[in-house]
Amino acid sequence: MKICILSASALADEMIKYTKTVLEAVCKKNLPSLEFCHWQPDEAEMENGVPSRETIDLCRTSDAVLFCLQQTGACSKGYLELLRSKLGLFGSMRPIRIFPSLSSCAVIKDPSASGMDCLLMQEGQSADMLPEQGEKVINGDLCGYDVLLANSQTARLTTQAAFYAAMRRRKKLIFTDLYDKMSSSSLRRRIINLTASEFPEVELVHLSASQISAQLLCDPGSIDVLLADPLLGELLFSTAVAMTGTAHLQSAAYFGYGKQGIYYNAAPLPESSGKEEAICPAAIILAVAMALRHSLNLEKEADCIEKAVVKVLALGRTADIHQLSLPTVSASVFSAYIAQTAAEYMSSAG
Repeated sequence: MKICILSASALADEMIKYTKTVLEAVCKKNLPSLEFCHWQPDEAEMENGVPSRETIDLCRTSDAVLFCLQQTGACSKGYLELLRSKLGLFGSMRPIRIFPSLSSCAVIKDPSASGMDCLLMQEGQSADMLPEQGEKVINGDLCGYDVLLANSQTARLTTQAAFYAAMRRRKKLIFTDLYDKMSSSSLRRRIINLTASEFPEVELVHLSASQISAQLLCDPGSIDVLLADPLLGELLFSTAVAMTGTAHLQSAAYFGYGKQGIYYNAAPLPESSGKEEAICPAAIILAVAMALRHSLNLEKEADCIEKAVVKVLALGRTADIHQLSLPTVSASVFSAYIAQTAAEYMSSAG
């Protein structure tokens, strides 16, 4: 089992250190077979925003890639998209959790949202989705147009991954798209209906954009796995983040055929400014929990890390997400608490 860690700044390196502290605490049994490869792309590669052949090869030989390069000014989203494409990763997954201790920080406050714990999945966005764009005059009026494509193979593989994810969770899957009259949406619906016959244990529900928006706001706890088209998926994630309290505790991943994936914190890390100990490492720790579950099949270890994060957030916070009623701790102390708590959960789980 091999994890390739990509980082390129002092802050990213600190985050990786905190994450390894947690990993070593919960993976003691698997540690001899767990290999880490820490790679820092050179300055020229970062400035060009294009992954080098050496970076791509290292990632290809790994079961999971822990991506810690999204700081402002350090690496554009284009770098991650290119790396995803080179590795053949076609789908995106983002867990959406509301941490009870952070509910007061949410932009959208709703008591019914406290039980929210769902997984949003979609095809990864790429230039192939919008192959034609432009403007033309129709009946004397200037009109803008975009041609939206849906790739049947990518849609099928993403759909299968969503059903497998639902099987590991509560066996409920919701499919939603932005506008059901589009041919790309019609193709996705046909594919998901055909795939559903392979997973009779999973309850499949089709909802329109307005219906899923209402359910997300009024009854988010009932959502298990949510499969959305790429455009609507981005809108739903933005709404969900407003309900969670902070984007800086959300992890994300790109996945492909098989177990390989890129795991990262959904919100970019801030610029390193000598205040590394004030930045909460929870998102990157949750990202590695995703890697343990989806790429390394270490379900128990992932559960223990996630439960530990929930518990520690209610006991103390780093300065960037501090709360007056709780003590403020450094990032290293915060991660040490998580490591200790996760190890205790592992011991009790046997």
